Amino acid sequence: MTYLVQYEGVLMHDETPIMQGFQLIQSLAMANRLVLMTSGTEERVQHQLRTERLQDQVAEVIDSSVGLPPLPLWQRQIEVARSRSPLTYLVTSQPHIAEYAVEHGLVSLFFAHPGFSRPARRPEQGNRDWESLVGELTARWSGV
Repeated sequence: MTYLVQYEGVLMHDETPIMQGFQLIQSLAMANRLVLMTSGTEERVQHQLRTERLQDQVAEVIDSSVGLPPLPLWQRQIEVARSRSPLTYLVTSQPHIAEYAVEHGLVSLFFAHPGFSRPARRPEQGNRDWESLVGELTARWSGV
């Protein structure tokens, strides 16, 4: 099986490694092929993979060089990954990317980390509805 993993949001957030994301890909890499997609450069991702000692566990990095306007970079990266080998899963922290993947027949795993939520908005108990989670993640990623 091949997993396409979004680097920003699953493995890194504002230059800070997300350790649970690295633990996730380490466990996925034991029996699967991993491809990373990034809005940055392959060199930056490879450096972080070497730091985490995961460079041999990632088969490919699809970076910003594959961009082709007017498509959003992430959409182009998904299409490039699909053209290179069959994809089984997409792992992302972006709701609109997960929605696009599902609409185009790709199973999507949504990665959400409690560290992304602002302390003032964390519930003390109970679950929040899906719309509020999507809204919070969208606001977080847009810098609001």
